[in-house]
Amino acid sequence: MGNSVQALRALQEIDKDLFRVNSELERLPGELERRQATLDNVKVVLEDKRKGIMESQVKVRELEDGVEVQQQRIRKLEKETMNNPDVSVVEACRYEIRNLRRQVDEAEREQLIHMEGIERAKIEIHKIEERLSSELEVFEQYSQNVESELSVAKTKQEDLQGKREARMSSDLDPQTLELYERLLVARGGEALAVLDGGVCQSCYMQVPPNLTIQLARGDRVIQCSSCDRIMYLR
Repeated sequence: MGNSVQALRALQEIDKDLFRVNSELERLPGELERRQATLDNVKVVLEDKRKGIMESQVKVRELEDGVEVQQQRIRKLEKETMNNPDVSVVEACRYEIRNLRRQVDEAEREQLIHMEGIERAKIEIHKIEERLSSELEVFEQYSQNVESELSVAKTKQEDLQGKREARMSSDLDPQTLELYERLLVARGGEALAVLDGGVCQSCYMQVPPNLTIQLARGDRVIQCSSCDRIMYLR
């Protein structure tokens, strides 16, 4: 079993670097995707604001048309009241004119609110467009850098994989190798730990004395009772 641990130590020298390279190959595309998603969200916000302006502009036109119709009605009623001898007709016209003018005032106030909102939205859109333009330039440069880094990382990965295969020993039984590779993932690329003075040098926890004795015998794989890494003596 001592030969198995020695074979694992040879692999661990490579696997530390390989784990870092593989992490980069996973991280870089993920970071690129995250940044792209952020930009896409900004574009959605921008589009929503543009749609909001269009909807407000439509509403303003509708209000303008409504005001024009009401003003035409007011002018017609005012003509009807001129020289009309029927007092009741005159009063009814005047009452309707007052209501129409009140509606016109309300519509004009609503128009003003929409127009002010449109102006605010245009200012916000301009700011967002400027920020987006700047962020797109940064993203483009970052994308190019990521492409370059991924190319370098893939080359390193292939080189390390070749070295790993060359170091793979026949002394490693499938069960031990499976344990080791599972720990590589679980422990960030470091599946082995030195035992020195009864203390695991990875998690710095004291291990039971009987584990130290069993490790010295070298007849089976011994794991740290705290971090589960495969231990070996310095």
